[in-house]
Amino acid sequence: MNRDTISKFVNGKFISYSYFEEICQKLGLNLEKIADFEIEENEPSDSSERLSSLEERLLGYGGLSDLKSPSDPVEPPPQHRFPVLFDRILEIDFKEQSQRFKQVIELQRTAGFLVHGEPCYGQQFLLNRLLRLIPGRQNQSPIKIDVSSSGVGKSIPNLWRELTACLQLPREATPTEIMDRVCDRWQTQDVIFVFYTVDYMPQSMLSEWLQEFWEPLVTRAKKTLPQGDRYLLMFLVDNCGSVGQSNVRLAENFEQPEYPLRLPPASLFPREALDEWIDNLSISSQLQIPTGLTANVLLERSDNGVPHYVYEEICRHCGLSWEGVLAKWLI
Repeated sequence: MNRDTISKFVNGKFISYSYFEEICQKLGLNLEKIADFEIEENEPSDSSERLSSLEERLLGYGGLSDLKSPSDPVEPPPQHRFPVLFDRILEIDFKEQSQRFKQVIELQRTAGFLVHGEPCYGQQFLLNRLLRLIPGRQNQSPIKIDVSSSGVGKSIPNLWRELTACLQLPREATPTEIMDRVCDRWQTQDVIFVFYTVDYMPQSMLSEWLQEFWEPLVTRAKKTLPQGDRYLLMFLVDNCGSVGQSNVRLAENFEQPEYPLRLPPASLFPREALDEWIDNLSISSQLQIPTGLTANVLLERSDNGVPHYVYEEICRHCGLSWEGVLAKWLI
């Protein structure tokens, strides 16, 4: 309960029933008798003093008596903390992957990447972090295809049809027409493909898809370089770590853009990374460290640092919903 709620109660304005009931219990008031409480214009002149006294009692009960002015800063409501908390969570670890990604895009305007790791190891958060590292990137949404949706990843023709929809082309558009559209768009903006859950695809089909789509697209791109600093990028998101261990051809260095580069796999968050994150949070003016949030607590309640469970525990401490709200911020 905050000062604003108390002020509304004192001035006869609407507040939630649970707060109304709590205030009445603390002050020993008869809920039914004051339910229609209003301040009349003809009340005795000392009514304002009685209300001030009542407000002071309520502030004392609520532990807010040290707040001297209604203009003092108040903790923002949960919904206002979503973007701030999301931004802060993105800062946890993944340094090795971020450094490798930055090295590549400093040298190449066209590149593919495999984002991979064991289940629940934060692959989507890692992807969001990498996207934010692209210099000068605008807010245009990546072209996203979940290959596990409706069996899309079980058929090469289905993948091509998904691309026609994403690129606003007729369903019968040919691969050549699709690549033409991609190269045309690349002249004026970044073009970023994200293929989710590629671990769902049979390894042979994933290899075939890369040979039919990405390799010729990179070849075409070398001949149609845009004038500005535009990026043509592809991310393959592997949620179980199988693709990195497969026979799918992956690049091992920066000079093979026609093959996706195998980034370091996502891993458990070490204690040092969590300690550093909490230390950085302690000096933030936008978000306060929740009571009881420590690296030890996060490790104990996340199976020793599984990223997904760390995120959930942080949200729980902040009084926010992970699955219901914050996860929806993921690209």
